[in-house]
This record gives sequence, structure tokens and C-alpha cells, in this order.
Amino acid sequence: MPTRPSTPVINTPAHHIGAMALVILTRAPGDAMLRAAAELVDNAATASWALRPDGLLPLTQPQYRQLLDYAAAPHVLDLALYLGGDRKHIRALMDQIAREIAELLIHYGPPAHS
Repeated sequence: MPTRPSTPVINTPAHHIGAMALVILTRAPGDAMLRAAAELVDNAATASWALRPDGLLPLTQPQYRQLLDYAAAPHVLDLALYLGGDRKHIRALMDQIAREIAELLIHYGPPAHS
């Protein structure tokens, strides 16, 4: 059985790699903090998907997460690190996710129903 990596795998779209590196270098989290922040992001993204706007109801949870990562991965990780990965602050991260998705929808609109 393979062992878990000591640091979490964070899927980062290519256009965010520089910004993600800057967030990680600036915040300089240890492994435990990075793990906690990544878990907070995962939990907040799941909760945000459950509360997604009507225009995004057709999106599956993985599709919603891909959209979030594409639109705002560095911003979301930066806030999760700032919050110390503390799940007590999940609502603050969910609110940020909602703002990021709303901003994206202003520019591109919801996906067309098929």
C-alpha cells in the first residue's frame, strides 16, 4: 500500500502556478499547516458546492471544484493559510469562494443546460 505524501497534493491549473508558488513562499507554511489549509479548502469547496447558485446546479462536485480551482485557487489557498487551516473559520472561506464564483459568473455566465 502506498504511503501518503507528507505534504498534500494541490491540483493547480497551469495559469496559477506562479501565484500559488508565491502564496506558499510568502506564507511559508509547515507541512501540518499546509495539510490543514488544503483540508479546509476541500471542506469549504464541498460545502459551497452544496449551496451553489441555481445557475450552477447542473455541475457535479468535481466540476464545481475544477471551476473554483481554475478561477481562484491562489486566493482560496491564501485565505485558508491566513485562517490557519482552522475549520472554525470555514464560513469565511465559503464566503470567499461564493464571491469568487459570483465574479466569474458576472463575466462568463452559468453553463448552458444540455
